[in-house]
Amino acid sequence: MSHPISRTFGRRLLIAAAALAAFVAIPARAETPPDVIRLAGQGNAAGKPYGSAVIGVVRAKEYLEKEFAKDGVKIEWQFPRGTGPAINEALANGQADFANYGGLPNIVGRGAGLKTKVLASYGTNPSYLVARPDRGVGKIADLKGKKIAVSRGTINELALNRVLAQGGLTEKDVTIFDLQSADQVAAVTTGDVDAVLGGNNLLPLVEKGTVKTVYSTKGSPAPGSLFGSFIVTEAFASKYPETTKRVVKAFVEAAAFASDEKNRDAVLDIWALTGVPREALANDFAGDKLADRLSPLLDDFYKTNITNGVTFALENKLIKTSFDVNQWIDPTYLNAAIKELGVEKAWTARNAKGEPQS
Repeated sequence: MSHPISRTFGRRLLIAAAALAAFVAIPARAETPPDVIRLAGQGNAAGKPYGSAVIGVVRAKEYLEKEFAKDGVKIEWQFPRGTGPAINEALANGQADFANYGGLPNIVGRGAGLKTKVLASYGTNPSYLVARPDRGVGKIADLKGKKIAVSRGTINELALNRVLAQGGLTEKDVTIFDLQSADQVAAVTTGDVDAVLGGNNLLPLVEKGTVKTVYSTKGSPAPGSLFGSFIVTEAFASKYPETTKRVVKAFVEAAAFASDEKNRDAVLDIWALTGVPREALANDFAGDKLADRLSPLLDDFYKTNITNGVTFALENKLIKTSFDVNQWIDPTYLNAAIKELGVEKAWTARNAKGEPQS
């Protein structure tokens, strides 16, 4: 005969099990997305409301607008001329939920206390050091004592530091003028500065003969290449994890489209919406594989660039204390999107030196 206590315990166990089963059977309530999703991207010299690289494709092809149309969610975009520093201000003021911008302002923002999470890499782009032909600058070392324009606080500042080092120079060997893209173009055109360090927006000046290219990282993962991140605020990701997942999926879908060589003409047309001449964009990407330039992977090459950027920010007192890069990066959304879309072979992971990972 079973003991009364045993029978009582058994009944309680059955009741508890039944309750647990009922709880598990109840489906989780679907997340209600916010009324508005706000995104910021790096601007450009022409100040057009479009972006370059992957975020430009997300914007122009309306991946997010289509994804959230059935939910009645409004997508708000901003591409400030102030690029990274301006985007940090937008994040700090609660005016953006997601942002796509350069690695140095990413780092400075995080180091200053902005609670963000890295969701994907925005890829890599070459930097161009150009100089007026009449200033006697034939190599990097010739910049000693010269006036150089660059946007302080952006990824270009870090790139300039790395490029100068290639010629045995530091920022103390030159005079730096802190100018935004459009002002850089004007300054070097009028001769107020001798050289500029920037991106493909400088190529039209090269084609006109206003300046000549002294050095470029094009075609290699050399120090001085431009890199950055697609990030989300911790508050948004915590409150809307499913919405965050859908946004990242749209970003990866756009990255896959833009990385497909059969879409090269289409993406060049999209990027030309920024105001940068299409011919300059075509020259910038000539000879490069789209997938190499537009990889969203958070691989060792990306992590190395970010880690080096943190060191630079500390050495130059742009941030007061370091932080754990691995804790800042959250690859879960990216990995899930790549798997769901079946694009595992779209990009090749790279090692710390930027070489294909074996």
